[in-house]
Amino acid sequence: MTSLGNKITIALLTAILVVMTLEGYFSFQRVRRSLLADIQREVASISRIVRATLESVGEAALSSRFEQLAPYVQDTERLLGLALYDRGGQVIALSPSLQGHALPEADITHIMTSRTPVEGLWRDHTASRYYRIEPLYNSQAQGIAAVLLLEDVSFFSRELRVQACYIGGVTFGLFVLLTGLVVLIIRQGITQPLQGFTQHLGQLGQGQVDLRAHASRRDELGRLAQAIDRVWDRVAAAQQQALMETAEKLRLERALRQSERFVALGQLASRLAHEIGTPLNIIKGRAQQLQQRATLTEKERSFLTAIVSQIERISRFIRQLLTLARRPEPRFRILSVNDVVRRSWEVIGDRGADSGVEMTLDLADNLPPILGDADQLQEVLLNLTTNALQAVGTTGRVLLSTRVRQNSDGEQPQTVEIIVRDTGPGIAPEDLPHVFEPFFTTKGAIGGSGMGLPISREIVHSHCGEISITSEPGRGTCVVVALPAADRQQASVPQPAVIAQGHSS
Repeated sequence: MTSLGNKITIALLTAILVVMTLEGYFSFQRVRRSLLADIQREVASISRIVRATLESVGEAALSSRFEQLAPYVQDTERLLGLALYDRGGQVIALSPSLQGHALPEADITHIMTSRTPVEGLWRDHTASRYYRIEPLYNSQAQGIAAVLLLEDVSFFSRELRVQACYIGGVTFGLFVLLTGLVVLIIRQGITQPLQGFTQHLGQLGQGQVDLRAHASRRDELGRLAQAIDRVWDRVAAAQQQALMETAEKLRLERALRQSERFVALGQLASRLAHEIGTPLNIIKGRAQQLQQRATLTEKERSFLTAIVSQIERISRFIRQLLTLARRPEPRFRILSVNDVVRRSWEVIGDRGADSGVEMTLDLADNLPPILGDADQLQEVLLNLTTNALQAVGTTGRVLLSTRVRQNSDGEQPQTVEIIVRDTGPGIAPEDLPHVFEPFFTTKGAIGGSGMGLPISREIVHSHCGEISITSEPGRGTCVVVALPAADRQQASVPQPAVIAQGHSS
């Protein structure tokens, strides 16, 4: 398939060839007319001199004067000779050089009657000639004869051939030069840019949207490159939007599966509360009654204590299931994150001091307020801090801090972050993706129901926030709770605003 550049090149070269051919032809014709005009002027000048000489002697001495004049004329360059006609058109005298040569046919009577010279190109059997016939008159203005002047114009043909070769050579050279220039200009200005556009569009079709034409030209191709760049920008934006929508769809699917799991947990918790809770309460009551007997031995009393303790553990687990599956709707109010953290610190701080763990509180100043449920957020902090204390054991450090993060786009509200960091053993990389799954726990012998982090994540999500965990084995774990700051309109509400969100299972 012929490319656009080749088509344009062929069209331009065809047009140039036609124009140059026509110019060469017309130049040749101009040279031909110029040479012929020179011959005409030369022959006319000589013929007028001959006529004046012959007319001055009269009709009686015309032949003798012609014989005297003929040798001089014959010696002139390119002149072949003279011929003298009488009134009847018969040749009465002829230059020796024309003896045996054919002469051009002419109506001598008409020439003498019209008193108009006749001239033109004529070709005999050997070469081209130029002739001119002048009428002769006496002093009484009566026609007495006519004289023919014949000139060799072979030089005319040679000059025409030379000029034709010169014009043809110049035309061919200019055509070759223009061909090279046209090919170079079209290749550099059209073919290569279009090939680049085609290549970039092919890469765009393969999904590479990070390429740009970056054309600095100011012509149509430059504007085409700018249009292609704008298309690439829109495609890149559409691809990014599609990726974001896909990610959001996956997140919603995971949330839906999680919700379905919580629904199943709610049904299981309700069933357990009904089928197991009542017998456990009865067993616990009977065991507590037995503990009140004075006749029990220490071993029997320890057995009963263990029974009551395990029953309470099972009851707590069932209550956690019910709490996860039937979490009440949060009551949103304008809150200070630092106040929530301080209240949680008051509850958990003594527990850390008793275990010998170094606990540090680092609160940022001038935090923007948030919209949240203080009790549920405090539950999240207690779960996270308890996990950190259990992770470090009797030696280590737990840091509870706050900070504000400005979003990169500068338009969304700021984000307030609560960080719980410990120096415990950390979480194995293969366990980290599962820490928010219900019943999953890494506490081992320490014990744990695996419900604290799932409950915490549900609370944070109900506050339109995010919770993330990073951990490095042997270096500790860091949990970040990110909550959106309340906008100015919400923060200016004088009374606490109560907003119902979510749907209880």
